[in-house]
Amino acid sequence: NINNQYNGIYLNYILSFPVTYELAIRNKIIDSFYKGIKKSLPGQLPQDEIAKLSVLKGASEPAAYALVALQSYAFEPQGDERIFYAVFDFGGGTTDFDFGIFREANGAKERRYDYVIEHFGAGGDQFLGGENMLELLAFEVFKKNKSVLLQNSIQFEQHPEKDSFAGSEKLLNQSQEAKMNTKTLCEALRPFWEQQEDKLSDYESGTLAINLTDIEGQTQASFALDIDSQELTQIICQRIERGVQNFFNSLRLAFSAQAHNLVDIDTIHIFLAGNSSKSHFVHEIFDLAIEQELQTINSDEQFTQNDGSELFKMYKPLGADTNDVEKPTGKTGVAFGLIESRQGGDIKVVDHNIGTEDIKFKYYLGESRKKKFKVLLDRETPYQQWLDFVDASEDTFEIYYTSQPTASTNQLAISDDSIKKKSIRINVTDDDALIYLRAISPDTIEYVVAHEHDIENGRYLCAIETIVFN
Repeated sequence: NINNQYNGIYLNYILSFPVTYELAIRNKIIDSFYKGIKKSLPGQLPQDEIAKLSVLKGASEPAAYALVALQSYAFEPQGDERIFYAVFDFGGGTTDFDFGIFREANGAKERRYDYVIEHFGAGGDQFLGGENMLELLAFEVFKKNKSVLLQNSIQFEQHPEKDSFAGSEKLLNQSQEAKMNTKTLCEALRPFWEQQEDKLSDYESGTLAINLTDIEGQTQASFALDIDSQELTQIICQRIERGVQNFFNSLRLAFSAQAHNLVDIDTIHIFLAGNSSKSHFVHEIFDLAIEQELQTINSDEQFTQNDGSELFKMYKPLGADTNDVEKPTGKTGVAFGLIESRQGGDIKVVDHNIGTEDIKFKYYLGESRKKKFKVLLDRETPYQQWLDFVDASEDTFEIYYTSQPTASTNQLAISDDSIKKKSIRINVTDDDALIYLRAISPDTIEYVVAHEHDIENGRYLCAIETIVFN
C-alpha cells in the first residue's frame, strides 16, 4: 500500500509504543518492522538508497496524542508558563496513563524548538479495554448461568482478572470450543457495551439466545442465557470506576515523584483518548471521580492557593465530532504527534519514564497487613536498590504483587482479584538476618538473605535468586 509505483517509495519511519512496553520489546518490534519494510522495497532500488532506510522510536502513544490534543485545544505556553496535562487512553486492549508538562522551549540547548513536552509519569490498567470489557461481561454472564452450562457440557474461558469459582473446574477451559463460546457471547454483548440505541431493547427481555458449542463439538442452537441489563451496567461501571481510580492514584504518584504538589497547581488538563473513552459511562464516572477528588483536596488544610474548583479540567477525545473529518482523531492524532515530535521537528520530547536501562518497574510488591495490601516496593523504586522485605527466621515467605496503582494507597483488600501471590522458599534461615529484594528490570526482581550491616558491602548468606512476574 505504501512502497509501490503509484504511491512512491518511503524510507523514513517513526513508531510509537504503549508506555508499558519494555525497551527489549520496542527494539524487537523496530527490528522486525525494519526487516519487513526492507523486503517491501523494489528490487530495482539502488543499494545506496536502500541504505537510507530508517525506523526510529518516537514518542509514546499517549504522549504523542497529548501533543496534538494540546495544539487542537489551542494551548500556547509563553515564557515560564507550564501547562500540566494528563492522558487517559482507554483503547480496545489496555488503558495507558501519561502525565507531563507542556512549556515553551528555552535556553541554548532548546534553541531549535518552539515547545517542549516533558512526560514524567506513566502507568496503565492492563485489563481495562473495550475488548477486555466484553470478555469480562461474557465471563460474568456465563458464571450466572453455570448450572445450565454444566448440564449441557458447555465451557468458556476464564477472565484474567477473575478467580475460579465452585464448579469452575468443569466449566473453564482453553479449548477451541471454550474460546469460540466466549467470542460468540462477546459479539452478542457488543451492542450493549457500545450502547447501540436501536439494539438495547434486546437485552430487556432477561434472556439472550446464541449458538454455543459443547465439549463434543456439537452446536447448541439458540441456547438461552439469563441476563440482567442492570447487572451488566453495574459490571461496566464498577470496572471503569476502578480504572479511573487507578488513573488518579497514578496521577498523585507521578506528580509527587517529581515534587509537583497538587496544592501548587492551578489546573491539570485531562485528555480522554481511545475509542472506548467515547462511552457515556466514562464521562459520567470521570465527572463523579473529579468531584470526589476535589472534595478530598478541599478538605486538606494545605490547599490554600486556590479553591480547587478548576484543578481538573476534562476534554473529550479527539474525533468526537464525526461530522468534521479533517480534524485529528484518536488514531491520526498519535500519527500527527509523532511527526510533530520527530527529530528535526519543532517540538522536543523529554521522556523521564525511560532511563538508560529500561522503563520503570511495572509492579507494586508488598505484604498482607490486617487483610490489606501494604506496598514495600513500587514503580518509583530505582533498579538495583536493595530493600529489606521480611526477617529470615523461617524458610518460606510470601510476596503479594499487582500492577494496579490503587495498591499505592495501602488500602486495597488483600483478597482483591488484581492481587497475586508467590510463595518463595529460601535455603538458609537466620533469626538475625533479613530477606532483601531489589528490582532489576520491568518484570524481574532478585532476593537474597543477608545481615543488615553486610548487604551494602555485597556479603550475603546465600546465592542471589531471581523472580519473574507476569
